[in-house]
Amino acid sequence: MSLKDVMLVTGALALAAAPAAAQQKPPIKIGAILPMTGFAATYGDLFKTGAVMGVEDINAAGGVNGSKIELVMDDDQLTATQSVTLFRKEVAEGVFAEVGPVSGTSWENVVPLADQMQVPVINTTALKPGITKQPWALRIAPADDTLVPEGVKEFVVKFPNVKKIVVTGDLKEASGEAGVNELVKAAKANGLEVLDVVGYETRTTDFSPVVIKIRGLNPDAVFTSSLVPTSLALYKELETQGFDKPILSNGLIWAGNLIHAVGSAGKNLYTIGFNSNEPDPGNPKHDAYVERFLKITAATTKLPQPANVSNTGVYYDALMILAQIMREKHIDGTTDVATARKQIMEGLNSLKTWQGLFTITMRGTGDGYITAHLMAADIKEKIWRYALPPDRRNKPMAVQ
Repeated sequence: MSLKDVMLVTGALALAAAPAAAQQKPPIKIGAILPMTGFAATYGDLFKTGAVMGVEDINAAGGVNGSKIELVMDDDQLTATQSVTLFRKEVAEGVFAEVGPVSGTSWENVVPLADQMQVPVINTTALKPGITKQPWALRIAPADDTLVPEGVKEFVVKFPNVKKIVVTGDLKEASGEAGVNELVKAAKANGLEVLDVVGYETRTTDFSPVVIKIRGLNPDAVFTSSLVPTSLALYKELETQGFDKPILSNGLIWAGNLIHAVGSAGKNLYTIGFNSNEPDPGNPKHDAYVERFLKITAATTKLPQPANVSNTGVYYDALMILAQIMREKHIDGTTDVATARKQIMEGLNSLKTWQGLFTITMRGTGDGYITAHLMAADIKEKIWRYALPPDRRNKPMAVQ
């Protein structure tokens, strides 16, 4: 065999081996802190499905520069102290970035650690405004300071005869209290008279005195802000006492299974969100995601059916954003962890807009903006529907 023949054979072997070598690169670890057990396990199943779908799609497309994405998933039971412990654990295990945790309280406690340990963290669910801290911690989902004003704006369009309201909520829980404050501000900004703020606590079980006080004020509607279990008990008591007027909650009840559990107590119930199980004619990516999401949750989870797709797609988009940044930065599983983290942080902070399942615009606060809408409870079909037709809904607003 001539030298030329040897060179041709060697080159051919090298080309044949290249894909196999690429596939043998170490994986890229991404952390995911979710409540997989306990009272909030529903949230864990929902967001885990979105996360797994994202990883499957990234890896099916060849991964990131030859490395597969590997989720390091841990269960915090929606407890802030556990979220902090697990974040430290996953950082020690070499995750390049973290998505989560879910709750605003946990996010607020993890944010300082992200800055201290210099690990990029993306939140996709927290509602409390003012708790994001750049450059290491960003929230690509909208907070209540944009969600609530837009939701109340559409509520006023839907119910032009509502003039006087009572705001009620959990004043002992961070997200509940923050939501109450935003609801009060948005109501006043839209010309509504706030008759009173009626507070309660997370562990309240007897809502009779709360509802008696609300009914005594004779509002045209009630605005609420508390987590699902507490809110559900409130709605049941409102129904028991014959309150038959509109009820608007902030987004704390949007995700999860309240829509399956509320029953007839939800006949006047509205919330604030930016997505539905309904088809979106202008967004084929959304419709494909929802169809696949519903099939997976029906086959692999114990979630009430149809599963509430809600904001799970933001988790999916978070993984797609990370994959895109890493591809552009030429990061793979062999990249030094500290170097990869710094480059991902820089990529996240340079992100202005993202067009995925959602159109996300990044604000100067380090939070994302997605146009919010009023959502109505369909208690028969057990899904949230847009409360207004497309031509009467909010248009995207300019954000800073």
